[in-house]
Amino acid sequence: MPEWPEPIKRWEDLIQDRQTREDFLAQSQPFIRHVAVQTCGRFLEWGRDEELSVALIAFDEAINRFEPGKGVPFLAFARLLIKRRLIDYFRRQKHNDALPLDAAEVGQSVDLGLSVSEFREQEENRERAQEIQEFAAELRKWGLNFRDLVQASPKHRDTRASLLRAANILAFNPALWRQVEEKGKVPIQALAAESGFHPKVLERGRKYLLAVALLMARRHDYIYLREYVIPPERRTAL
Repeated sequence: MPEWPEPIKRWEDLIQDRQTREDFLAQSQPFIRHVAVQTCGRFLEWGRDEELSVALIAFDEAINRFEPGKGVPFLAFARLLIKRRLIDYFRRQKHNDALPLDAAEVGQSVDLGLSVSEFREQEENRERAQEIQEFAAELRKWGLNFRDLVQASPKHRDTRASLLRAANILAFNPALWRQVEEKGKVPIQALAAESGFHPKVLERGRKYLLAVALLMARRHDYIYLREYVIPPERRTAL
């Protein structure tokens, strides 16, 4: 999902306009649920599980505490705050054994005064390193590694832009992405027909194309890497 919906040109809109904020919260529910499910290690359903209410309140709190322009992606900050608040919740409920996540993963201090500066000091490097490790493991499932991506990265700006557009189509077209997951490879001909790009262009950039599409399709997991690799105008779809 994008850092915030396209109509929101300024972060202040989320702070000052209640309807804009409510719309953003509604659009962000897939991300909120994804983080909560990962943290709790089980299926969660809106309207049934209290953990989702805790996560939603934490996301709303993140909006209030976030400081734009400090170099921390909002979703990364919100993800950490959701994890911390859920750990707080389980501690209060004395269900520590039910939470399959070591509290050390999100910091030993679960203080209510969490700020962006504290986040940067305590968590940013750890979160980046964790994303890199997880993405490396994801790449191995597809027979790729980071060295492959460096070698396969397009040197020409136009080629890179074309492959980014193709990756966006691949990641967010359900029929195409289903083929990727079922067959374990990029459906070059089908993607060429859908995107309008020549099959040879897609085949030459296949490794880069697949890696970027994975970042887009798994966008809730790879927030930092997505920000680094994918230009803002390509970070589409909730």
